[in-house]
Amino acid sequence: MNDSSSAPLYQQIYEDIKSDIKSGKYKTGDRIPSEAELSQEYSVSRITVRRAIEDLCSDGYLSKKQGRGTFVGTSRLYRRLSQTREVRSFSSMCAEAGARQGARMLERQIVPARAAEVEFFGISEGDLLLYVRRIRTADDVPVLDENVFIPYDWARDLFTAQLEDRSIFDAIYEVTGRRPATSTVWTISAVRATTEQSSNLQIAAGDPLIHTINYYVDEKGAPVCIGRDYFVGSRYELSL
Repeated sequence: MNDSSSAPLYQQIYEDIKSDIKSGKYKTGDRIPSEAELSQEYSVSRITVRRAIEDLCSDGYLSKKQGRGTFVGTSRLYRRLSQTREVRSFSSMCAEAGARQGARMLERQIVPARAAEVEFFGISEGDLLLYVRRIRTADDVPVLDENVFIPYDWARDLFTAQLEDRSIFDAIYEVTGRRPATSTVWTISAVRATTEQSSNLQIAAGDPLIHTINYYVDEKGAPVCIGRDYFVGSRYELSL
């Protein structure tokens, strides 16, 4: 412990364990020392250690398993978007982080296109869109509430396609021959999880989410789809 630091003791322990995780001392799935062992190691009370562990669990670095101990959770996903807005799929981010990607279907609907969507896709007023909503996971930990919109006439087969545990970009490419390469509209905002999202993402209602909107086009600039996504703030890092 750093006696000269003004940071609370639990915060110093939090940062120390987080540093050990990022350096690879503790790897995904490793069991960390018990509260009693950490209390002795840092010469602090178990209450202080427990506060640090609870915060690390809340932020996705650790997870508690009843009767077994506390384990290093799935690596936080790290996405670097260049100024060219090169698109990377959730599946590729998982692969880079060494995590197993997953996708759980929530709903598929046929919905009317709104004015901005009509303009982007170059379709007619009154045309319909296919709306696909899934929960994306990394090593079974929910990370993303994924919402994708595409003209129904372009991708009718997606309405019945098997979309569990696979990339939506791959599925779109199979039925349209187009794959997202960049985005013409890309916005980021901070929002709070709704009660429904908290249940689907296994977080508390009101927890922070990173909301992104992307109007995806292929390498030739042709429209592909629109993504309106919600990432769990404690399980995803975005670097610009």
